[in-house]
Amino acid sequence: MNVKQDSATCKTEEKYNDATLNRPAGERAIDAPSLLIDLPAFIRQIRQEDAWKKNDRNSITVFKTDDLRIVLGGLHEGAEMQPHKAEGITGIQVMEGLLEINTDELSTNLKKGQMVAIHKGCNYRVVAAEETIYLLTISDVGK
Repeated sequence: MNVKQDSATCKTEEKYNDATLNRPAGERAIDAPSLLIDLPAFIRQIRQEDAWKKNDRNSITVFKTDDLRIVLGGLHEGAEMQPHKAEGITGIQVMEGLLEINTDELSTNLKKGQMVAIHKGCNYRVVAAEETIYLLTISDVGK
């Protein structure tokens, strides 16, 4: 399907993440007018990096603007995201594994294919009940 649009309505400068000590391979796009995000490739990358092998977690920011952040993360069994308030409207989707989610209003086990949405300012805590890959989406960051 081809979509025609006025190119003036889709003016976004491409932005790249610089190489780091943990990811010395070089920069990668994190924002563009259209950006293909290959989640299976990023999952493989998370599991191959030293951070995953040496620590209880690893994550990659796959998209980032002033208004939206998408992070693919992995937690080993028992790893915990420290309790905190949602910076913006937050979605946590389990790609693989099982997460224990506790918010001000909800306590549940989130399994593959399920997600939870949390409003800005609400408290939440996440613990991996088993090795888990998740997608974290935060919108309206800082607003």
